[in-house]
Amino acid sequence: MEFKKLLFIVSLGLAPMVHSQATQLIGTTTVYIDTLSNEVNIPWEIQLEGDTHLWVTERDGLVSRIDLSTGVKDTVLDLTADVHTVGESGLLGMALHPDFPVIAEVFLVYTYGPEDGQGYFRERLVKYTYDNSSDPTLIDPDTLIEDILAWGNHNGSRLHFLPDKTLLMSTGECSQQQLSQDANSLSGKYLRLNTDGTIPTDNPTPGSYVYTMGHRNSQGICSLPNGKVIITEHGPSTDDELQVLEAGNNYGWPLIHGFCDENFENAPCATGLYTEPIRAWTPTIATSDLVYYQNPAFPEWNNRLLMVTLNGQRVVAMQLNTQTTAVTDEDQYLQGLFGRLRDIAIGPNKEIYIATNSGTHPILRLTPSNALSVQEQYGGETELIYPNPAESSFQFLNKSAAEHVSILDLNGKTVLEYKNVESGDHMDILKLPTGTYSVEVKFVGNDQIQRSRLIK
Repeated sequence: MEFKKLLFIVSLGLAPMVHSQATQLIGTTTVYIDTLSNEVNIPWEIQLEGDTHLWVTERDGLVSRIDLSTGVKDTVLDLTADVHTVGESGLLGMALHPDFPVIAEVFLVYTYGPEDGQGYFRERLVKYTYDNSSDPTLIDPDTLIEDILAWGNHNGSRLHFLPDKTLLMSTGECSQQQLSQDANSLSGKYLRLNTDGTIPTDNPTPGSYVYTMGHRNSQGICSLPNGKVIITEHGPSTDDELQVLEAGNNYGWPLIHGFCDENFENAPCATGLYTEPIRAWTPTIATSDLVYYQNPAFPEWNNRLLMVTLNGQRVVAMQLNTQTTAVTDEDQYLQGLFGRLRDIAIGPNKEIYIATNSGTHPILRLTPSNALSVQEQYGGETELIYPNPAESSFQFLNKSAAEHVSILDLNGKTVLEYKNVESGDHMDILKLPTGTYSVEVKFVGNDQIQRSRLIK
């Protein structure tokens, strides 16, 4: 698709967080891009906590929460003294319990030393409890799995909860290719475990954490609405892969690279024991994490997988067929604009967060101007204002006087407020940055709040 050059608009300090904002036209949808935080160092994982915070792991050992409204970062765990960081090792995957914060458990993967004589060390999965007191922190570490082989590269690791609240963890083969096909090794696998660290009784092999095998280095995973799990896999110089993850399957590394389309793959492919991908990229683009995005108000990305890439430095939007056996349409976005893209997450208002691994490693926020959730949350059918969209002002239409009319940004923060408003009054919004807002009206003598969406 065709892109317009980024147009930078300096926000005017009306909202709590002051950042420069860029507009990007994706198809016919205007997307606003700003920086949630540039105070992170090599972020690896980002996870949403409800509609208030973004959790982030930094590879050198910090776990932090970033306020979505203010961009303020608070460190809740410092593992820099425990994490062994070489190359792409360090503090990696993270997952919040599906019932968080009722069950205030946070799961982390990190590599630790010492190194052996060949440069190998170890990786572990640890469960923490989140103490949300006056000084929020992660406490009570409980090691669930440890002594997994680690190296400077090819360590995984992504974490992902299944609907039954068992946890998946990817591991790399640490450049020892034979380990991917070794059922007794935890390397080059997806592991599945209960949240207390025990092995689920319905795992493919009784008494084994191994859920799938034959992986090289998977760093992306998400679930589709139909319940299927999609993963990404780093290839060598060819055949980055997109795969459907199914219990007990063997994905072929190092015997098969991508599809069964090379002479050296004929013999293993003929056995029928190995699962081919549904998409492969040659040359490689360094596939990383992905999400499934649903928002009819953003048709170019609606009902598509959104995958971020490292060497490719882009967002890849993919549509799958109904059988989840092939990619039927694929488009590239933001290529080269923000460098290496490590992780992606969807916010409470259908905004999209992207963790970058270039420059100052900012965490970006992409907000479509016509975010669907704003209509749903604020009742866009209520006719309180005119015109809408509005450029410099709008008129209050209701016959009843209002005690106050508040304008809120997508994070629910008040950016403008007018008091004692009468029917027909005009409200100035000239200095508001272009975007989508909520208008909240409290009428005189009535505690009920009415809401309407405003697009500027």
